[in-house]
This record gives sequence, structure tokens and C-alpha cells, in this order.
Amino acid sequence: MNDEVLSPATAAALEWPSLLALVSELAASDLGRERIAALAPYAGDADLAAARRRYEEADRLATEGRLVPSFEQPLGELLERLETGRPPLTGGDLVRLAALLRATGSAAKRVRAADPPCSELGEIVAELPDLSELVREVDARLDRRGDVRDDASNELVALRRRIRGVRDQLYRDLTGFVSEQSDHLGEDTIPMRGGRLMVMLDSGARGRVQGLTHGRSGSGKSFYFEPLGVVEQNNTLQQATEDEEAERARILNELLAAARDHLDAIHQHAELLAELDLLEASRAFAELSGGRLADVAPRGELVLVRARHPLLDPRLSDLRRRALGQPGHAGDVVPLDLTLGDDSRALVVTGPNAGGKTVALKTVGLLTVAAQCALPVPAAKGSRLPQVAHLVATVGDEQDLLTDRSTFSGRLLRLEEAWKAAGPDSLILLDELGSGTDPEEGSALATALVEALVARQSLAVITTHLTQVAAAALELDGASCAAMEFDPAGGEPTFHLLPGPPGGSEALALARRLGLAEEWLDRAESLLGSGHRELQRLLTEVESLRGELAAEKERVRVEADDAEKLRRRLADEQQALAEERKNVGKKLRAQLDAFRRETLDKLRDEVEAMRGEMKEGRKKGVAAKAVGRLFEAAPEIEEVAPEPQGELEEGATVHHRGLGWEGRLVKLDRGRAEVDVRGKTFRCKADELIPVAGSASKPKQAKRKVTVDTADDGAPVELMLIGKRVEPALNELDDYLDRALLGSRPEVRVVHGHGSGALRDAVREHLRHHPAVANHRPGKRNEGGDGATVVTLRG
Repeated sequence: MNDEVLSPATAAALEWPSLLALVSELAASDLGRERIAALAPYAGDADLAAARRRYEEADRLATEGRLVPSFEQPLGELLERLETGRPPLTGGDLVRLAALLRATGSAAKRVRAADPPCSELGEIVAELPDLSELVREVDARLDRRGDVRDDASNELVALRRRIRGVRDQLYRDLTGFVSEQSDHLGEDTIPMRGGRLMVMLDSGARGRVQGLTHGRSGSGKSFYFEPLGVVEQNNTLQQATEDEEAERARILNELLAAARDHLDAIHQHAELLAELDLLEASRAFAELSGGRLADVAPRGELVLVRARHPLLDPRLSDLRRRALGQPGHAGDVVPLDLTLGDDSRALVVTGPNAGGKTVALKTVGLLTVAAQCALPVPAAKGSRLPQVAHLVATVGDEQDLLTDRSTFSGRLLRLEEAWKAAGPDSLILLDELGSGTDPEEGSALATALVEALVARQSLAVITTHLTQVAAAALELDGASCAAMEFDPAGGEPTFHLLPGPPGGSEALALARRLGLAEEWLDRAESLLGSGHRELQRLLTEVESLRGELAAEKERVRVEADDAEKLRRRLADEQQALAEERKNVGKKLRAQLDAFRRETLDKLRDEVEAMRGEMKEGRKKGVAAKAVGRLFEAAPEIEEVAPEPQGELEEGATVHHRGLGWEGRLVKLDRGRAEVDVRGKTFRCKADELIPVAGSASKPKQAKRKVTVDTADDGAPVELMLIGKRVEPALNELDDYLDRALLGSRPEVRVVHGHGSGALRDAVREHLRHHPAVANHRPGKRNEGGDGATVVTLRG
């Protein structure tokens, strides 16, 4: 927290941590959430301007997609473990680290390619070290679960080949042994125990066959038995397996060492990710709240247009439920319009209890802090918020029992903080000023403080129930009053802030709304005296007139806005039509000129061709063919085809889909049609025609209807994976399932073969967790048996 601008007490009074919690909930990583939680107002103009440019650049880049993917597992703890080595990183951790570097590398690439260039983000990525080689090493040596790939090194490939060879020979030898010694064996299986392949020897046959015993089975009826003839082979298999594990450990340690060598560079990438995550979370907050970056106001000015408090805005109720555990206010919120400037730098707000004075004060303070952190604020265009050197807010009870501080003494100490901070670059927000003590002394203290704030040219919003303070503000140059509107007819506050004379506290009206005893309230009203009642009557009249003026002003504003919107829309439409007319005319003229020149050349050739065909005795269709060849390249004018009206019937008016002419359908026979178009007969396919409204009179003969069938071009019903390695096969399987879903296939078949069973097991394990798969089963005999898997898709 930047205590110079915003003290912890002021931050708590404005509920600043709660706003940060809302924005943090929208972050994609723990790094972004930490960056948001640490946000503090920028003290320097240049720093704030740079942060605002970063937001605008990220907002422009995000139209092409997110810059930061979601990271469900924490990255901060991963970086700490990489630095300390406690506990050591695993292969899965390296895969997560590569995902971080891949995300920042991709984002940096987009920043560098941006047009127009991103000056602020570009400066950050310009100094970003290139770690693409480290990412490639991790991708090449580890699979997506973090296990070392079988082809991660030549040595590992050779060891895997050796292990497979020894294991296959062992299986063959032990299979033969099982066949020969079946009388002495308790089971026909060939289990592996302690990395060695063996058989199950019946307990009664112990000592009759040469070999090594490795313990009893779970039932106690047989022994794990290693025949003497395979001991050496098992030794070889065990040694090769240990060598393989050692090679995998060596590869993983190499990758960990490479990551530690680039520790500083990795931290730079993490910083970039945190910054981008902050910017994207801020952008998401703006979309949810309808907010934007407020303009930076010049010194001594503050303007809010239709501003809403984030902890009350109903659009953010779901976000508040996720971030704060409760949705809070869900009803409509009356937006706040407020202006402070040279003529009125200090505003004293009066009005009824529970009428919205404190909410207005908090809204001003909270949105000012957010804007000075380069966060978007829920306010309309035209809002301008200043960059302040000090912001002091006193809201609520300042009592502290641990330091023996009473409510009023605590409030006085906070008011002293406001007195000391007052100046041209300060914003002072004081709630219920002058309350908590004798009204006369409280009014004197409050009035003196208001005079000091005005004299020191501070921006200030002050709420009070003391009419003496409001009256003093009316007499001060640079100060003004406003009141929270109260509806006398309904006896309810409207929560509108209206500039003008002070309003009453309406304490008795609130008491009556709450259902307090009438006898008590009647007696209290009688004690106020006729002067107070006359004041209340005058205030009510002023309130009523103010309401009428505000309603009329709003009506005029709405009508002016509507007229301006209509004027702009008509101007835009006229401009668009003029441009379209110009472009279409130019295009048609060019096409017609080209067609005219080409047709003249073709016409000469067609005349000669027709003469030749006529001389050879071919007369039928010669003219029609020539016309077709001449007009096949004619320019087309795009027209919107009419909507089909009913079905094709002889005698009806029809429209040709491609050529655009209309005519009367004369004949319909087996998908072919004859159409009369202005006295000439045209023949075409029936499915090229569209029936239109206003058909001509129909002949009395029977109607013929045309039905056009369509075919489904979905994904193939079978995917062949035989001979593929596990990782590429699973990637291909994911793509295939996506295509099958788009093609609405209910069931597909995946052929993986028998082999060693590794590909089959990997495919079925992958299908078991795939969100698109309802269930799967091995193929039946006519479906490929256990060498295939039949998959039923969801939906």
C-alpha cells in the first residue's frame, strides 16, 4: 500500500480490499492475483500514464483472444521450489513451467506483431529473454504428464529395445516351461515380482524343479518360482531396467539444471505473465461492470457521470458471491452524478438518514483510488477523476478499545489527518462531520475544518446532519451544498444527489417508516416547535421544486441525446449509401466495359462457327449454344433471392436461384423444369427454382412436387491408430473425437491393434476421462475384438 497517497485506515474505510478481491477473482493465475492484491495508487504522472497505456494496449490485443490461459495450479510455489530445490521439482512441474514460458512467449510474439505497435508492452517484451529452446527441450523429452519419453535420448531408445528383446525372450522361455511343467505349477500365469519374470510353483512340487523361490503367493498354495534356466536372463532384464531408470533420472536432472540456469529469465517471464493477467482481469471487470478508464481530470476537478459503487452494482452480484462469499445488493442502483471544480471544490451533502450520503461519499473515494491504479471504473463516458497526492476518508466508528480510544477521540484523530493532508492535490472525504458530540461544538469544529479545506483548495465531499455546517458552506466561495432527494409524498428517499440548498435529516420520517411507537414520535414532533416545523415545510417545498426541475432537466437531456443519436445515425447511413452507390457503379461500369469488349471479339468467332456448322447441316440448337457461350462470362449482379413460398407447382411463378429471372412454371417432369419467361421457354433443373408469392393461375391437371435430398458429410466412422506411438496417437484421437461430435456421430470405432497392449491401454484410459465420451467397450468379434474400441459419444 502506498501510505503517502492512501493510508490503511482510509483504504479500509473505502473498502478498497473488497474491490481488489472482485478483480482478483477474474485473474487466470495466482501470479496475477498477487499482482492485483498489491495494487496501490501511482504517485507519479508518468507512471500512471504508462499503466493506462498498458491497459489500452492489452485491451486492443485481447480482441484476438486471451493473452493468458488459465493456470489452475499455483505458479508462485513452483518458482519458489525451482529456486530453493525444496521439495525437488518433478517432471510434471517442468511441464507446468514450460506452459508458463509457452504462454509468455506467445503473448510476447503477439505484442511484437501488433499494428499499430504497443509502446509500453513492447518495451517490456523487448527485454524478455528467449527461452523457446528450454521449452522445446521439455516438450521433446517429457510427455504431457511429465514422464520422460521413451525416445528422449539414443541411450534410452537402445535400453528400451534391449528390455523388450530380453522380456520377449523370457516370455517365450517361460511359456515353454509352463507347458512342460504344468503338473508342478499352481497357475498358468507368468507374473513379475521384484522386476523379474517367474512362474507360480505348486507348494507340493517344491524341490522337484531346479530354480529359485521368491516367496509365497497371497493364498499360500503356491510359490513365486524362477526356473534356473532364466536366472541369467532375469539378471539382464533387471540390470537393463535399472539402467533405464537411471537414464530417465539423468534426463530429468539435465532439464532441471537447465531450468535453474535460466532462473532470472524465468522470473522475468513470470513478471510479464502477472502483468498481463492483471490487465486481462481489469478488462474482464470492465466488461462485467460496464466500466471504462475514466479520463484523468486536471488539477482541482472531479466529475462522475452515472457512477455506480462496485459493491452495490447488481451486475456484479455473482462476482461478489464468488469473491466475497455473498452477492450483496441485487436490486437497482441509482447512479451518482457529481461535479467538483473551481466554483465548488468542496461539497457539503445533507439529507435523510439511510438516504445514500455515505454511499455517495464512498463511491467518489473508491473510484478515485481505482482510477489512480489504472483500473476501469463503473461510470459513464465523460467521467474525469484526478490524480491526488493524498486521499483521506473517514467513515463510520473510529473507536479502538485496545488503545483506549473513544469513538469521538478516534474521529478527531482522523480529522487531524485530513487537516494535515489538505492541499491543492488532496481529496478529503468526511462522513457525518461534526457528529458524536455537542451540536454547537461539533458545528464549530466542522465549520472551521470546511473553511480550511476551501482555503487550501482541496477537493472535498462532506456529509453532515448539522444545518449550521451546510449554511456556512453556502456562504463560502469555492464550496456548495447538495442534498439526497427525499420524496415527501411517499416518505421514502430516492437516493438521487441534487445540488442546491440543504435537505432535512428526516429522522422522524425514518422512525415512522421503521414502525416506532406513534405516541413517542408525536411527542418528539411537538417538542421541535413551530419554527422547526416551518423549516421542514419550506425544505419540503424546495425538495419538491428541485425534483420537478431535475425531472424536466432529465427529460430535455434524454430528448437531446435521442435527437443527436438520430442525427448521427442518419448521417452515417447517408454516407454509407453514397459510398456503396459509388463503389457499385464503378464496379458495374468496369465489368460491363470488359464484357462488351470480350463479347465483340467472341461474337466474330461465334458467327464464323455458326456458318461452319450450318454448312455442315447442323441447325438444331446452334443458336442457343452460341448464345450460351457468349453470355457465360457475363457480369453477375448480386440480388437477394426471395424466400420460398410453398412448393413447386405447374402454373406457379418461380425464381431462378443463380440467374435471377422469374417466370411461369410450364412443365415439371422427373426433376427437370420448363419455364416461360416473357414468351421464351427455358429449361433447367427443378432444384434451381424457388416458388414465390403471387403465383399465376394454376392448370387443372394434377400437381407434381419436387423434394431435394441432402447428405451428411460427417467424420469417418473409424480411426486407424495401428503402428503409431502413444503420444501422437492420443493427439490424433482428440482431433478425431472433435470431428465426430461436429458430425453428430453417436458411435465410432478406434482401431489400435493388439501389439504389446500399451497403445490399447493408453487409448482406453484416455477415453475414460474424455468429456465427450459417454462410454466405451472392446470390439466384438466382427468389430476387431480386443484390437479395437467402440466409443459412444455424448449428445
